[in-house]
Amino acid sequence: MKQTWKTAFADRSFTISFLGALAVFSIFPFKADDFFQWIQKRDGIQWNDPILNALPALNVSYPIFGIIYLSVIYLLYRLLRDPKRFVWFAWAFNVETLFRFICIYFVALDPPARLVDLHDPLAELFIYGENMAITKDLFFSGHTATMVFVCYFLPTTRERRIAIGLSLLLVGLLLVQHVHYSLDVVAAPLFTLAAIWIVKKIRVI
Repeated sequence: MKQTWKTAFADRSFTISFLGALAVFSIFPFKADDFFQWIQKRDGIQWNDPILNALPALNVSYPIFGIIYLSVIYLLYRLLRDPKRFVWFAWAFNVETLFRFICIYFVALDPPARLVDLHDPLAELFIYGENMAITKDLFFSGHTATMVFVCYFLPTTRERRIAIGLSLLLVGLLLVQHVHYSLDVVAAPLFTLAAIWIVKKIRVI
């Protein structure tokens, strides 16, 4: 692995792309706190979601975070073996994050009825800040988008199948916790795959 990265950094275009991805990624934590505090204070629309209406409202925070964190850690471990694929993922994640900020800005939503608070300790530390609980970052689902990345970038068919199963389970848990509308989780794969496709087309590496 060390030699693979050493060889990759010998390519000037790879080094520039890698450092650029990290630089762009580092901007979001500085801007996100104020943005999410602002969207939390504005008035939005509460949808009458028939799927959520049919589901119980339960606290399933531990399974949600277990699936997400373990999946992301495993994905990063696998990506570290392929520097170019890692940089592709990093830029796609940046584009997807930008898409999400734009969507949240233009789609003002109040949280679903019977919301069960979901506290993400890492997101509160690096993104949301600790001033106010954030419940209006709804369209589209960042949790679902993260799992789409996992499904797409894992290298083997067996790994991707397992990831798809975990993703479907995660979507069900998010809806049971009532932290997202059903449309939020349906839209997430579309924006995420669009981000992946855009980065592939412009060939950042």
